[in-house]
Formats: sequence, structure tokens, C-alpha cells
Amino acid sequence: MCRSVRVLLAIAIGLAGAACKEGETGPVATEGVTHEEAREYLLEHPELVLDDPEIAKSIERARSKRAQERAASHRESILEERSDLLNSPLTPSSGEPGAAVTIVEFYDYRCSPCIASHPELEQVRASEKDVRIVYGQLPIFGSHSVMAARAAIAAHLQGRFNAFHSALMTASASPGMDSIYATAAAVGLDVEKLRADMRDPEVLQYLEEMRLLAEALDVTGTPAFIVGGAILRGGTTADELGAEIGRQRAQSRGEARSRVSRVDRRRGPEEALPPDPIHRIRLSSL
Repeated sequence: MCRSVRVLLAIAIGLAGAACKEGETGPVATEGVTHEEAREYLLEHPELVLDDPEIAKSIERARSKRAQERAASHRESILEERSDLLNSPLTPSSGEPGAAVTIVEFYDYRCSPCIASHPELEQVRASEKDVRIVYGQLPIFGSHSVMAARAAIAAHLQGRFNAFHSALMTASASPGMDSIYATAAAVGLDVEKLRADMRDPEVLQYLEEMRLLAEALDVTGTPAFIVGGAILRGGTTADELGAEIGRQRAQSRGEARSRVSRVDRRRGPEEALPPDPIHRIRLSSL
């Protein structure tokens, strides 16, 4: 078979595989054809791409996937840079700081989809192990939203965030000033101290920093859930959150295997690390 035909065949097989959904193709044989040869052939014959709608769709999917991966990496970098904010004494959270997966929820107490998502997130908190949830205040629905956010941080400073947060999220009406203070008293907070902490410039600065973090993460509304590097926008369910947690865990396992593989190659076969059960997990099971 002449060289150009073999290059064309390799390109066709590769593009067909890319156009199929994950798991629909098996291994393909393109031995002997280099990346540079395939590239040169496509440069000489762009009609292969321009005239095939399936290939065009495949390219668009690849571009979209790459854009999503870059955005996820960017979000992860931002979260790492602002770990001081996420671990601040003013930041309410559940779970351990070193958990395998972290969810950052941006919400508003006067946001209906946020309220609807509250029991879903609570279900995740109860059922998922090794997950940390960070409660990010993003008051965008007016002055009462801002006051409720300030009160939530003040409640956190008294060690009663969970009770206060749950009470506001399950209230029959959107919070106003009277109901905020009444709720604080009902869950056992010192209301006078709460009022003082709500006026604390440090609390106000903290809320501004959280707003800037949301902006940097491209959070444009509430609720929004940052799960690892992924973002779920709008109301969500426990199943959707659980699925994303699973993807993040699988990705972490894959990255761990990749790091071990690189170490093994540097060590050489005689010094390779001993086998570990996690390294024997098949990709198809992730």
C-alpha cells in the first residue's frame, strides 16, 4: 500500500474514532504513520475536513472539550490561589479541609432555586464521604439579601451557622430584617452580638472578597456549584451533584496513576513502585 494511502487511512480511522462517542470504538492500528505526516496530509487536503459534516462536528466537540478543560483548570488555579479565603475563620463549611472533593456553593437566601437546591445539597452532605462543602455568600437580590448574608457570617462566628442557615433556607417567606433577627433568636443566637458582628468592617470586607471570587470563577448567578474544577449553574439535584463528585474522584485517580507512571519511568523497571490496588482499576470502570 503506498504511503499516501496509508496516511489517509490512518487519518480516516483517527477522525472516525474522534467522531464517535466515548466507548464506541476499540483500538485502531495506525502504526507507522507519524503525527507530522498526518498533519502535512491534512494541510494539503483540507477538503477532507471541510466537506465532511461528521468530522466538522467532531472538531467542534474537541474544541468545546478543550475549552471546558481550560476553564476547569483556570477555576482550580483560582481556588488554589484563594485557599486562604476558603479556609478563612469567616467561611462556613462542612467536612474536612483536606477532603478528596470540595463543593463551593454560591447562593442567596432570597433565591428560589437556591432554596429548592438546599435539601439536595443536604442529601449529598449526609450521603457522600470525604466531601467538603463551602458555603459562599453571594447576595444579589437586594439589601435584605445582603443583610441575611451578613447575619449568616455573624451566626457562624457564634458557632450556629448550620442551624441559622437551615432555618432561613426552610422558612415560608423570604427573609426581611424582622425575620432575620427572629430566626437568630429562635436558634439560640445572641442577637445583640449578631447585630454588632453584622456591622463589623471585617465581615463586610469578607463578603466583598467572596463576591470577587465568584466573579473570577465566572459565577454569573445563583445558585452555582463549583465541584473540583467543574461548575454547575442553576438549581441542581443530589444525583447531578453525586455524578459530578464521581467524575472528580475518577479524574483524581487518573491523575494519581499518571504521576505514579511518570515516577516509575524515571526510576526504571528495577526500582518501580510496588503495585497498588488503585493502579489496577480499569479505565472502563471509572
